[in-house]
Amino acid sequence: MSFKVHVIHDLNYGFNEPTDPTDLELPDVDLVILNGNLGESGKRSMYYAHELCAKYPNIQFAYNDGYIERYRGHVDKVKNDYDNNILARTTQEDWPKNLHWKDPRSKDGLEIVLQTGQTVSVWCAFGFPNVIDFEGDWEDTWFYCNICEGQFPVHTLESDILPGTDIKIYGDIDTWATREYIQQKFIEQEDMIRNWEVAGKHYNILVTHLNPYKDPRLEGISYRSYNIHLYDRLWATTQLAKDVYYVGAKLISNPGRGSIARGKVLEVD
Repeated sequence: MSFKVHVIHDLNYGFNEPTDPTDLELPDVDLVILNGNLGESGKRSMYYAHELCAKYPNIQFAYNDGYIERYRGHVDKVKNDYDNNILARTTQEDWPKNLHWKDPRSKDGLEIVLQTGQTVSVWCAFGFPNVIDFEGDWEDTWFYCNICEGQFPVHTLESDILPGTDIKIYGDIDTWATREYIQQKFIEQEDMIRNWEVAGKHYNILVTHLNPYKDPRLEGISYRSYNIHLYDRLWATTQLAKDVYYVGAKLISNPGRGSIARGKVLEVD
């Protein structure tokens, strides 16, 4: 038995910008993967997700945060506040029954029952890379300048340096912007994903916001992604991923707005 998948990401709707009607017209699918940067804020992105869930109650939606939803704006998002807030919302009566969000602290994937009767196991993650090397200074990389420095106030006063180190404090956190922090997050995510991969009883779908294969946001950085083996499975990501297989998985993406993007469907046998 087959099922159909549609991917949505990088719509970047403004906070007060109404959703284009074409982006509310979905094809005949069983699963939609919402993979980040849907709006210019977490609230706008979640509003779009709720719009779709209300209009298509028989379609299941897997929601993964992009860097806008998770890291833009408030330093509190890097703490547990952001995850705790969404986790609390999932218990409210108005949370759509067909909207699935994975707490990144959880070691379990999302077990989603489709309208076909099939169950798929979906793992959502930001997709931190294993940074092997980089050109020039770390603080000159696109990743640092646009995802790290661009999101948090940078303090350079002597009082903002951690005692006994040369590490600057960024807002209320000290190490998110460093290579070491990213390496730590990579190891945490890889360990959980490898356990999920091995324990899976259903069709596995991995979802990461960062593209493991030539993501332009990692230009100038030599890196690798997870040491996993998703043979004949799906890996939903962002940027462009056309006819690319990575660690055995078929990479799929579908950036942007409009009727052409909303018409793309992948059928899984």
